[in-house]
Amino acid sequence: MTSIPGFINFHDEVKASLNSVSPSFCLAKWYQVTIHLQNGLTHSCHHPPTHKISLEGLQENPSQLHNTEYKKEQRLLMLQGTRPKECDYCWKIEDSHPDNISDRILKSSEDWALPHLQDAISKPVDFNFNPTYLEVSFGHTCNFKCIYCSPHISSSILGEYQKYGHYKQMPNFSLETLRKTGLYPLPEDNNPYVEAFWNWWPSLVQDLKYFRITGGEPLLNKNTFKFLEFIDENPMPNLTFSVNSNLGIPDSQFESFLNLVSKIVASNKVKHFEFYTSIDTFGAQAEYIRDGLNYEKFILNVRKFLTIMPSNCKIILMCTYNALSVPNFRNFLEDVCILKNDFREEGTRYPRLMLDMPYLRHPSFLSLAILTPDFKSVIESDLKFLKSKSPESSVSEWLFIEHEISKMERIVNWFTSLKEDSSRRDLRKEFYHYICELDKRRGRDFQSVFPELKSFFQLCKDLVDNDEQSP
Repeated sequence: MTSIPGFINFHDEVKASLNSVSPSFCLAKWYQVTIHLQNGLTHSCHHPPTHKISLEGLQENPSQLHNTEYKKEQRLLMLQGTRPKECDYCWKIEDSHPDNISDRILKSSEDWALPHLQDAISKPVDFNFNPTYLEVSFGHTCNFKCIYCSPHISSSILGEYQKYGHYKQMPNFSLETLRKTGLYPLPEDNNPYVEAFWNWWPSLVQDLKYFRITGGEPLLNKNTFKFLEFIDENPMPNLTFSVNSNLGIPDSQFESFLNLVSKIVASNKVKHFEFYTSIDTFGAQAEYIRDGLNYEKFILNVRKFLTIMPSNCKIILMCTYNALSVPNFRNFLEDVCILKNDFREEGTRYPRLMLDMPYLRHPSFLSLAILTPDFKSVIESDLKFLKSKSPESSVSEWLFIEHEISKMERIVNWFTSLKEDSSRRDLRKEFYHYICELDKRRGRDFQSVFPELKSFFQLCKDLVDNDEQSP
């Protein structure tokens, strides 16, 4: 960051503008929102936890999907200079060094936020604002059972929990707990939150700049196609539109989606379109992590997207990098290289396909924290591979840009920083119990799918056996 003075100066200016209102002021509370319509939960910014949207008065004022009483209380605290506790992620960053740029600054600097600063502070605190950045989940219908996912996000996992109960290692997702905490999903055909959303829509679209549909699996939800049909008939040329998908949907569904979106994009009915999909490693190991995935079909569908969609549409592969990603990640990177090369944009060296690699944090017994230090060399080798195909390398045709490489560097640095202690040994025991139960439920065989992890799995088993033998 220090190599881009203009970048720093801009964010210093934004920070000064925010602090002139109050040192705790953040525009994301006013103009950014994620709404989980399947259970009536919302939050502004991904760092604070979600909170419940009251059904009382929602029919008359559907903007309560964003403007909850709780959120208005947090806005008031910010205007008064009090730090909301739910925003402690940013307070920790800002307190660690006065020059640090927190997400409070970064988010407020965006084009969906900063131009609205004066409007935010000039309106009464109980005013019902329209968000300019909206992420929405219409439902939890999903045909995948990813090993780190939960029943309120995937209907397939919910069905498994209804049959077998929750995993002992994930007590917060027991069906009883989901009901108590308001996370249990509502039926998709009779959902008052979805109804309120469409009642709000005519007003909402007037100010919207970014709209992202997530899930569940959005391409299995009729509301995704309802939105596409709306855009086709009512162009929004200033809107950046994004969709998440697991790319495991039926061919007819995917082709209908691509044909409709390509028509919308080609006719300039939206400003930009971005497509996000998830994959964590290569082949059968990827299929184990994301139960329901067909790896070969996934790669074919990525190709289909890049073939059918206009060249200004990019696809982002989100790799939730976890302990099971490590053994075969290189093979996946090589497949990514082939795709990047085959669909390189003419006249530029930047690829149409991008790689994002956030590392898994929860559940922690599936994170890198469970692995022993000898796996560091494998991860470092993959980083070296990425760098060998970067602008810093001597090759004339590079494939991975700085953003992609920095994500892998962050993974290496985080893994290197981990210290061996009893908590990591406890996580290995949780991992062993979880995998044994998962294999039993799903008819899988971890050790045959992950032969590179047989010794590690035995180590985890030995830890469990030693505990059972202890007096």
